[in-house]
Amino acid sequence: MERAEKIIEVENRSKEEIIEENEYLKAENRKLVEENEKIRDIFRIAIVEFEKRNKEIETLKEVVEKAYLRINALLEENEKLRERLGEEISKVKLLNKIVFGKKSEKQRQQEECSKQDKRRGGVVGHKGSGRKIPDGLPVREEIIDIPEQDRYCPNCGLPYEEIGTEEVSSEVCVEKVYYVKKIKRKKYRKTCKCSGQIITAPVGIKIIPKGKFSLDFWVDVLVNKYKNHLPIERQISEMKEYGLGISAGSIFGGLQKIYFVYLKPLYEEMGRSLREFNHWHADESGWHLFIKIDNKENYNWFIWAYATKDIVFFVLHPTRSAKVPLKSLFDIEPEEIKVLQKNDVNPENKKMLSVDKFSAYKVLERSGFVELSYCWAHQRREFIDAKIKNPDTACWADEWIERIGNLYHINNQRIKYNSDDVLFKEYDIKLREEISGIYALINMEYDNHRQNTIMKSMREHWKGLTLFVDNPEIPMDNNLVERMIRPITLGRKNYWGNHSFWAGELTVGMLSIIQTCKIHNISPRAYLTYYLTECTKKGNCPSENELEDFLPHKLNEDMKIKLRKCS
Repeated sequence: MERAEKIIEVENRSKEEIIEENEYLKAENRKLVEENEKIRDIFRIAIVEFEKRNKEIETLKEVVEKAYLRINALLEENEKLRERLGEEISKVKLLNKIVFGKKSEKQRQQEECSKQDKRRGGVVGHKGSGRKIPDGLPVREEIIDIPEQDRYCPNCGLPYEEIGTEEVSSEVCVEKVYYVKKIKRKKYRKTCKCSGQIITAPVGIKIIPKGKFSLDFWVDVLVNKYKNHLPIERQISEMKEYGLGISAGSIFGGLQKIYFVYLKPLYEEMGRSLREFNHWHADESGWHLFIKIDNKENYNWFIWAYATKDIVFFVLHPTRSAKVPLKSLFDIEPEEIKVLQKNDVNPENKKMLSVDKFSAYKVLERSGFVELSYCWAHQRREFIDAKIKNPDTACWADEWIERIGNLYHINNQRIKYNSDDVLFKEYDIKLREEISGIYALINMEYDNHRQNTIMKSMREHWKGLTLFVDNPEIPMDNNLVERMIRPITLGRKNYWGNHSFWAGELTVGMLSIIQTCKIHNISPRAYLTYYLTECTKKGNCPSENELEDFLPHKLNEDMKIKLRKCS
């Protein structure tokens, strides 16, 4: 009995202990669950924070990448500016060398020191002393007098006696005026008893019948716009400052009449004369013409430029297709070229065209009309671009730039002499050796894609790049026409473009006249005055047979000299 009670007691205590232990474990489990939830909350917060940080990192990566691209762009721009600066410095140095000759550093230092101590002006007693006023200007005298009250002796009051004048100084002045010229016709009657009427001087012929403005006025407007690139609106504003009020409509109306009656026939004759040459330079540049074609606005037109040693000619067209040079240089329409075969072109009559690598010109070559001479200046730029865009090719590009410079030097020395001269032959041999060396290099394979691309392009255009070797009269580059085309950029900057087709034609016509005059050192103002005066005398534009003699490049030498003196 006692044993049974003990067993029951033990069992009872065990149950209590078990229950107590179970309660303890339950409490511990709840603590663990709570801690686990806290850990999960911390983990969730950590994940959110991680994702937030990850997004921030991605954003920073984008910012860094953009900054890197911007830095690279700025570096490229900086290199281009450095290159341009280097070229300009070289030009300045060359000009200084040409103008002033070679000077040692010591000489320059001495001159700088002497300049600091030297008085301004020429040495007294030496020929040409002082700063001279240009010859040929009209002279007007200005007398400076003493006031009336100061012409009496302060002691006795008796007047001073005038004994002459004293020339003190001279100065160049400018006076721009618009004035009205009243035209009066003289009349005569007989003093004899013979029958007859009163005679009157003939009526003066005006450039525009019944027009209010003189020939000089219109020449001034044309020169200011197309040579000095001054828009009509600015000219009108300037005219108002000098007391002349005139509307834009009156200006444009007058220019339109002058263009169609006098300038368009001259421009067309220049186009016909252009085709007489055997070698041209060609290039094209964008131009704005604010008109509609087939009810569609097409602002982006092109001005094509053609230049020879004697004439510059511009053409306005809405496209950059091959039909433009075909029409301009050969007077052939695109439909006609399909009929013509290569064999139809006489090889002896084949002409040459200096260009860049633009595809439109290659159509002419494939048709057999011309041989293309490609520009080494453009080829040089390809190496400069490679140097800027691919720094790892810089050394290679510099070698090629130097090599092309040497090629220019040898050829420039060669063309100084006649083909039968010994020195010509010496430089000709050097040139051909240099060309052979270059040809061997362009047939090599390179690891860099950019290098292989340039070499491939040179191989494909090799015939045109070396055309000058057998034809010394052909320049190595297309710089002639590129110089002639610069006014287009200035015009586009100052007055954007034209708002009518006739105004666009007037633009290319005037540019053709002005740039052709520039080649022959003729004053555009003097030439236009001469040509329009002759037209006014005739009462119309010269006939087609007469127009040729009025072309700037076909004027006789005496007239060219006269028009140069007027500049």
